[in-house]
Amino acid sequence: MFDWVKYIPFDGAGYLSFGGEVRERFETYRNEEFSPNPNADNAYLLQRYLFHANYHPAEWLRVFGELQSSLEGGRPGGPRPTDRDAIDIHQLFADLVGKVSQDGQLTLRVGRQEMSYGWERLIAAREGPNNRRAFDEVRLLYKQNAVSVDAWFSSPVEVDQGQFDDQNVRDVWFWGVYATVPCPSLPGMQLDLYYLGLSNPHAVFNQGAGREEAHTVGSRFFGTLGRWDVNDEAIYQFGQFGSGAVNAWSVAIDHGFTLKNLWSRPRLGLRAAIASGDSSASDADLQTFNPLFVRGNYFSEAGLLNPQNFIDLFPSLRINPDPKLTAELGVDIHWRENLGDGIYQPGGAVIFRGNPNFARFVGTELVLGAAWQVNRHIRFSGAYSHFFAGQFIHQSNGEDADFGALWLTFKF
Repeated sequence: MFDWVKYIPFDGAGYLSFGGEVRERFETYRNEEFSPNPNADNAYLLQRYLFHANYHPAEWLRVFGELQSSLEGGRPGGPRPTDRDAIDIHQLFADLVGKVSQDGQLTLRVGRQEMSYGWERLIAAREGPNNRRAFDEVRLLYKQNAVSVDAWFSSPVEVDQGQFDDQNVRDVWFWGVYATVPCPSLPGMQLDLYYLGLSNPHAVFNQGAGREEAHTVGSRFFGTLGRWDVNDEAIYQFGQFGSGAVNAWSVAIDHGFTLKNLWSRPRLGLRAAIASGDSSASDADLQTFNPLFVRGNYFSEAGLLNPQNFIDLFPSLRINPDPKLTAELGVDIHWRENLGDGIYQPGGAVIFRGNPNFARFVGTELVLGAAWQVNRHIRFSGAYSHFFAGQFIHQSNGEDADFGALWLTFKF
């Protein structure tokens, strides 16, 4: 019934299209952030509304605009920073498109826009939280067959709760180059190569607060080989934090094997990852890995931990009993990589500070999730997690945590 809004022709070659999303999401926590405080038990409703217009007056020109309204109701203590934004311009950019070869195309994109690369370990549009993420930026995108190269200079956009008051984060700059190329000797496999730069005068870690100038280089090897799917990534960071040097790293693997001939096509998966932590808060150098603009639900929908100073092992089983129905069960086991560093919440704030006399083991999260694609417009999803607190959390006066969510998404 909404097909007609996807292509409204104008005289000549131009056309206009519209689209949008409505997401209604109910969440509940017990001991959020592992806190025994009564205010850490809560249940609330999150609402997100997106509406966009996409105008193509000519083959070489595109203008895209999107409004976002995110609302929260019933949460003790009020909304979190990503929960509420009455209404604002989420995206507004123009594309200038040119052919540079028979198959090559170069696009200059200027304005407010989303970015998402790879498995979103470093750059994500932040789908899980109520407010998606955008950047004010200038961006060049080159595409030729299976090869793509993007380069940009940007500033992230902060979420303000009023009407049309969102602005870029003052004095925070983010730039980079991200390339994807095929692997001719391994059909079905691709390789990402990237460099990312960040300047942030307001960085906060377990070590303290200060100016961070971080440079990140990395590569990702991904794709499918028969029944196997592969998603492996290695990352190194260097630069300066305050008066000290940055020296951090992360390695992640995500392998799955799908039994295509069995009922429900079960996928047996194993994720394993590690990211460096800081060895001592008393010296100037920093070894805590910075996941930059990672997605908010990195380990699970619960979003209890940020991928910093961690060792993680996550075996899982995913089934598809129907083409429209997916269910997954997993067990996510967490340790601290460095005893001198703490654990972090999404966004980078410290939950519990590091203590070399405390245990390495953080805990085990039981993760359940299911999704039903009712039709091409409607999707119904649910998630549940129970985090069995390990010795480090108990030594830090924390407790087990529970999370549940149900949400309905309508897109057109």
